[in-house]
Amino acid sequence: MDTSDPLRHHTHYKQSDSPYAGGSSFMERVSEGVASGMGTVGFLVVSSGIILAWVLTNHVIHFLSNSWKGLLNGQGFDPAPFILLNLVFSAVAFYTGALVIIAQKAQTRTDKANEEAAAKHRDELASYQGELLERNTKLTEQIHALSEKVAQLTEEVHHATCRGGSSAPAPEPA
Repeated sequence: MDTSDPLRHHTHYKQSDSPYAGGSSFMERVSEGVASGMGTVGFLVVSSGIILAWVLTNHVIHFLSNSWKGLLNGQGFDPAPFILLNLVFSAVAFYTGALVIIAQKAQTRTDKANEEAAAKHRDELASYQGELLERNTKLTEQIHALSEKVAQLTEEVHHATCRGGSSAPAPEPA
């Protein structure tokens, strides 16, 4: 097993043509960017500014420029129930929903790729641990055999030196 690349199980992120590299199409990448941008404080500030400008342009500026005429008639480019503004909000809600769904699909594919990579990594680790356990068992058996051989040789040396097994006289104590 080649362990030189610590990110070898996450190569699907590196490949630009991979379906897991932030989405498989341009539109999916755009939708992920838009969906992540819509969930920010900046988006709320800009949207609130646009709404405020819309209301000011339709009523306050018109009212100030036409004074009583604007107050009595209330004729802006989008009259009081703000039908056009409502249409814009509906369109934003539609596109937001669609973009969120597209982004969720792309995230699901990314999660699936991560899970597959993690499963492959677990399988490789289990295989490698099995190999290590097998090698460790063989080494333990070899150590046991060598220990038995050392014990046997020690016994032979002991018999040869202590029980008169050799023709040489035993050394006398000093």
